[in-house]
Amino acid sequence: MNVLTDNEVRKFLTDNEWHHHIKVDGTDLHYAEPGTICIELKFPETPGKAVYHTWLASRLGVMDNDSQFSGALLWITYSSIGSPGLVQTGWKLVEKMRQGFGENRSLETASGHFFRSDELVDLNAFLLPCFIFGWDAYLVPSHSSDFFVHISHDEYWGVVIRSKEGYIQRLSELKGINPIESPSMRKRFCSSER
Repeated sequence: MNVLTDNEVRKFLTDNEWHHHIKVDGTDLHYAEPGTICIELKFPETPGKAVYHTWLASRLGVMDNDSQFSGALLWITYSSIGSPGLVQTGWKLVEKMRQGFGENRSLETASGHFFRSDELVDLNAFLLPCFIFGWDAYLVPSHSSDFFVHISHDEYWGVVIRSKEGYIQRLSELKGINPIESPSMRKRFCSSER
C-alpha cells in the first residue's frame, strides 16, 4: 500500500482520467457523462453488516473472482465527524495499520491509500473504519473505468456509474441489500446535472 496526500490523489486521478474518466473538484469526484446513474444503499446498522458492506464495496466488478482485483484507490476525505474521542479512536486505528506499511504521517496529512492487486484484504481493513466511524470516502477500483464508490457521513453509501451496462451489472451485484436509483446522488456526482 502506498499512502498519498490529497494533492497526490488529485494528481493521480487527473493524470489517469483517460482510464477512469473521473473529474476532480477539490475533494469531490464526478463524471461528466450525462448517462451517469447512481445507486444509493442504506448504511450498515451493525458491525457485522459493516463488514459485509465493506466486502461488497471492495469487490464490485470482481465478485466472482478475487484474482480479477487489480488494485484500488481509497481516499478518505472527511474523518473528523462525531465526538473527539470517537474521531481520535478511528484515526489511531487507521494510523496504527498504516505504520505496518512503514507510513508514519497522520491521516490528516495524507488521506489517500493506493492498494496493489495483492492487497484486497488490506483494502477491506482500511475501508471498514469508513463505515464504522461514518467517514466520507471514495473507492476507485483500478480494474474498472465504469464506476466509483462513495461512502457518506450522512449515513448512506452509493455507487456512481458511467453507463447503463455498468448500472445493470452493479445492480445485480448489490441486489441483496436493496439498492435504489438515486436522483439526488446523480445531481451531486454527474457534472451535466449540476
